[in-house]
Amino acid sequence: MTASKTIETSLAERARAINLFSPPDDYFDDPSKYFRLLRDGDPVHQQEDGSILLTRYDDVRQIWRDLTGLVYKGEQFCKRFGEGPLLEHHTSTMLFRDNPDHDRLRNIVNPFFSQTSIQSLSAFTQEVVDREIKKVKEMGEFDFVHDFAFRIPVALICKVIGVPVEDANYIQAVGRKVLFPLNPKVPQEAIDDGHASVTEFKSYLAPFLGEIKARSSIDPSESILCAMAAAQRDGVEVSDDEILHMCIVTLNGGHETTTNLISQSIHFLMEDPESLGQLRDGEVPVATALEELIRFITPLQLQGRRTTQDVELESGNGTIQAGTEVVLCQASANRDERVFENPNKLNLSRRPNNHVGFGAGIHVCLGRPLARMEASIAIPTVLKELPTLTRNGKARFQRNTRFRGLEKFPVKLA
Repeated sequence: MTASKTIETSLAERARAINLFSPPDDYFDDPSKYFRLLRDGDPVHQQEDGSILLTRYDDVRQIWRDLTGLVYKGEQFCKRFGEGPLLEHHTSTMLFRDNPDHDRLRNIVNPFFSQTSIQSLSAFTQEVVDREIKKVKEMGEFDFVHDFAFRIPVALICKVIGVPVEDANYIQAVGRKVLFPLNPKVPQEAIDDGHASVTEFKSYLAPFLGEIKARSSIDPSESILCAMAAAQRDGVEVSDDEILHMCIVTLNGGHETTTNLISQSIHFLMEDPESLGQLRDGEVPVATALEELIRFITPLQLQGRRTTQDVELESGNGTIQAGTEVVLCQASANRDERVFENPNKLNLSRRPNNHVGFGAGIHVCLGRPLARMEASIAIPTVLKELPTLTRNGKARFQRNTRFRGLEKFPVKLA
């Protein structure tokens, strides 16, 4: 065997040994080296549950845009979660529903994420950011995730949904227990907590929905709760349970990933003084820089599809059989050197930048305009108003393969 063949064999063997169900501890601090190994050595990677993990950009994008693929995972989730509230939630929202149910639910809330609606929230967002900046200036030492980054998106999404911002900490704590079981492998205790948390979350939201439904007239533009209640009253097929589950998934999706985007943007900019200076000094437009930060960070790392027919990968990487559960690693796709030059380095002026940080196809992230607006206000404001911000200890990433976020990020004002 030639030396090159030996290297190729070794690379493939190392790639096949990667197991996202039990990743090594250093995976969470920097998964990029594992993504590279998979892209080069085993781009169509079979996992221990029989699913296929795709890591190359072209393959991920192709499956995402395949309209014959399905997201409903009733049978799979029933085996993982058992019957109960957690299964009900993760099979009741547009996130895991196919058409016509996906569009039926999404069309009700779409107006809240239009450019017009987002622009109307920009002044409120700046007010929230300014208020939280003032608080951390008074603190001097703080955790950037919990004391600042989390406060902005949760305030916005609470306003959009129609629940009190004062309940933010509660919403985050309960919401994370609902989301965590979506990771590839979790203990039974986490699944039990997920069931209980869905019930608790629904009980929290039900009185708000009840009050709205009791009104003689409902303004659908007031909040998502109002929009869904009004649609129900107007004859649209949407149950109370679907409304509550829709609010839960929107509350979770509306703050968790944006918190992670804002906090990691500052974290990685601190590691790259040149890029930080470019953004602070206005050398690169905020909108352009933000797309690079989204690509580089990719807060939501993994998503799934189930094939309904044989799919021949246009890249030449083989054929995925019908009925296969496919895990799309968008985080790896966004670091694919076949598409992005020097992908593990921030390049705030990168163009083109056709990242897949928000997904693709009919399930493309509903809240992407809101996330872009929040981050484009929060990040530059931090750089301008907190010029002496520095680290005050080691940052730690969450031990979560699906959502990449900082668990703690201690900082101080020098």
